[in-house]
Amino acid sequence: MKISYTNHMAFSWGFKKQLLFFGIFAFVILLIVGTGVYFFWPDPTCYDRRQNQSEESVDCGGPNCLPCQSQIKDITTLWTRSLKISDGVYDFAAMVENPNQFLNAPRFSYLIKFYDANNILIAIKESASYAEPGEKFVIFEPNISTQHRIPIRADLEIDKKTINWNKTESKPLQIDILKTSKFLGAGELPPPRFEADIKNQSRAVYRNIDATAVLWGGELVLGVSRTIIEHMDIDETKTIVFTWPSPIEGVDRVEIIFRQKP
Repeated sequence: MKISYTNHMAFSWGFKKQLLFFGIFAFVILLIVGTGVYFFWPDPTCYDRRQNQSEESVDCGGPNCLPCQSQIKDITTLWTRSLKISDGVYDFAAMVENPNQFLNAPRFSYLIKFYDANNILIAIKESASYAEPGEKFVIFEPNISTQHRIPIRADLEIDKKTINWNKTESKPLQIDILKTSKFLGAGELPPPRFEADIKNQSRAVYRNIDATAVLWGGELVLGVSRTIIEHMDIDETKTIVFTWPSPIEGVDRVEIIFRQKP
């Protein structure tokens, strides 16, 4: 049997052309698919259920996402006080700290509870606040009725389930205290008050500033009061006044804490 060399060459050349055609076609398809994936593949996020963008675990840690749960610290209560205003009416105050330097909580709920000498709950109040990064602040709730019963213990219970952390940087308020005057004793003209001259040292206008004054007698909190600064222009100086319903003796130090409502 004799095989034609010409037919064999034609077959080989045709087969090579088909391979070349399919190779070019496959390359074009891969190029189109690859380009589509490149342009339409979603960017990495902190919610894509993947460990990417230098995350320490899935969707947490690293430069872009919230720290992993084990790295987030609870808001800490440093002290609590019940402060008598009149028979059966008390103010509540607590010093609280957010130890997370780059996380804020725009809103969280809490419960205030007063207990008497028999450890019986005599008053309860629910409210909400916020916490800026690394901030130490006062939670203050005035005029809580105890129905003429005397609170011996005051508790603050923060509802952790209501906290949604956000990653952000601390922006301390640039407010200087220029001068203070206190008129708190029984011999002073009423009402008992503490005055402070303050100045906005930032290059921004401030609005809705909470200013809280804590009166200290040694290590004991003797009184707490709050005032709202609605507006402070750049370089503006204001006098703010804190008042109490009755004289307070033995005050040797006054701490003023400023916060800006988010």
